[in-house]
Amino acid sequence: MSDGVPAYFHPDREAADWAGLTAAARAGAVGIVVVNPASGVGTGADPAYRRACADLAEIPGVVVAGYVDTAYGARPAGEVVAEARAYAQRYGIRGVFADQVPSGRDHLPAYTALAADLRTAGLGPLLLNPGVRPDEGYLEIADVVVTFEGSWETYRAERPGEPRAGRARTWHLVHGTPARMIEATRSWMVHAGVDHGYVTDRRLPNPWDGLPRTTGSAVVA
Repeated sequence: MSDGVPAYFHPDREAADWAGLTAAARAGAVGIVVVNPASGVGTGADPAYRRACADLAEIPGVVVAGYVDTAYGARPAGEVVAEARAYAQRYGIRGVFADQVPSGRDHLPAYTALAADLRTAGLGPLLLNPGVRPDEGYLEIADVVVTFEGSWETYRAERPGEPRAGRARTWHLVHGTPARMIEATRSWMVHAGVDHGYVTDRRLPNPWDGLPRTTGSAVVA
């Protein structure tokens, strides 16, 4: 299992965290990095993100994706594709992390069409975040699916497994984890068959605004 990191922190303002993330990626511990300049691509190119994304792009095997909010299917597909194109133009990122994705079958046709539109535009891989195990059809149209996002307390209670179904790799995101439980939680993920994981002691409202404050994660230098 490799880490998938929602890196919602600035490469210059949190330079030490970004350096730790890049070092972990070079060491093979990180397989996915999601960048999120301004709850999306923002209004202009940020030179710090250009440098950071260029550094990550040189590391073999690392998927770099740009954060795009799909508003649970309410946002027009054309807007999603346009924002994904903007990431490619400004930062050289072709991967797409589609957030706020529904999990039910009723929205699957729309997301199937969106996946096709993105691939036609030369964008991908496609990462979907319903935050729960969705209808299995979503695991056929995406490359990676976040099948759990939530607190450590919920994760401990549910201990979600990952039956082998669909072509997509799976990813679990767990926040608010006690320091003493970080390694144990990562072990649960491995035993459950999760492809990518991320466990942090940081808490809501934004547990992804820096690397874990304590050791125990692969991304802590």
